[in-house]
Amino acid sequence: MLNRISAAIGLIAVMGGLGDSVSARSASVAEAENKAAIEQLVQSEMSSRGIPGLQLTVVRQGKILFTGAYGQANVEASTPVTEQTTFPINSISKAVAGVAAMQLVEAGKLDLDAPVTTYLETLPATWSGITVRNILTHMSGLAEISDDNLRLIDGAEPDAAWAKVQELPLRSSPGTKFAYTQTNYVVMGKIIEKITGKSYADFVRDRQFDAVGMKRTRFADVTGAKAGAHAAALYTHLTLRIEGMKTVGAERSEVPFARHEPWTEILFPAGGVRTTSTDLAKWVIALQKQKLVNKDGLQQLWKPQPQADGTYRGFGSPVNGYGLGWPSARRADHPAITPVGGARAAIFIYPGDDLSIVVLTNLMGASPEKFVDKIAALYIPGLTAGN
Repeated sequence: MLNRISAAIGLIAVMGGLGDSVSARSASVAEAENKAAIEQLVQSEMSSRGIPGLQLTVVRQGKILFTGAYGQANVEASTPVTEQTTFPINSISKAVAGVAAMQLVEAGKLDLDAPVTTYLETLPATWSGITVRNILTHMSGLAEISDDNLRLIDGAEPDAAWAKVQELPLRSSPGTKFAYTQTNYVVMGKIIEKITGKSYADFVRDRQFDAVGMKRTRFADVTGAKAGAHAAALYTHLTLRIEGMKTVGAERSEVPFARHEPWTEILFPAGGVRTTSTDLAKWVIALQKQKLVNKDGLQQLWKPQPQADGTYRGFGSPVNGYGLGWPSARRADHPAITPVGGARAAIFIYPGDDLSIVVLTNLMGASPEKFVDKIAALYIPGLTAGN
């Protein structure tokens, strides 16, 4: 009798083990199919958009699920993209600046609704109605200090450009209208430096990059030295036509050509970060686990801010809203938080689906925000591109 019972227990255990084994194999098959689908999709988008190099990381349930490196970091040298290749993320840096500001809010050192003149006393009287929140949401009305080729106003050096932009009239009343300018984040950087007594780069490096373990993340080199062995070269198909600090058109070349971006420290809060998709994924995970800001702080950063007339503005479809340095895709199904930069880099965070996608490229004009939803759809049933 005991032998029969023991045999039965053994059979149940074996069957249970078989069930676990089948489940594990099924999961492995699904993962392999997803990987193949991702790589086919990525290669297709790179081909159709003329993207030389791309890096991708997928995060789900607080863990890195997939990472991939494709194409060439440097076309002329035939250098492949690897997981160590660093890319400029341009205006995704504004989301980093938003986090830095929120850290100071949580420390009781910064009031989002205080006038910027509270912290920078020498600003013009015409700026006295501009709040920190107006700065972070691009509703300050300030004139532009830098064009899309990163040329500072009148081709001036940073200090002279900062003085010049303060002489220009406001383009709209503070708090009324979304008007995207690099000037807003120049001001935010100066406020952070004034409050902390540190350079903006040092404060962010200490409180975010080092805190998260983003070992390959840094700010752009402004000395003229080489960016490093693992830095992706930059390319574009577009020659921008700029009038009065504003891009009014572009001519397109069939073949990508090298693009130089002359970053200066004054623009670091607006767009000076270089990093990898894996480092950015670590940063996203740390944010969602409330290691950098608390839950309320993160919600404030992500919440789209309306204009005075109650409408919302962003960069178009699908990025149609803007919070405190954080753009978003406002939509009924699968809404996303969508930091984008330089028409070459994008992070899409789908809070309701516990999924994040990071795509970095070395092509201005790649516009990965146009195809990130396609990648996410491999993990989110019912999601279509643009939704």
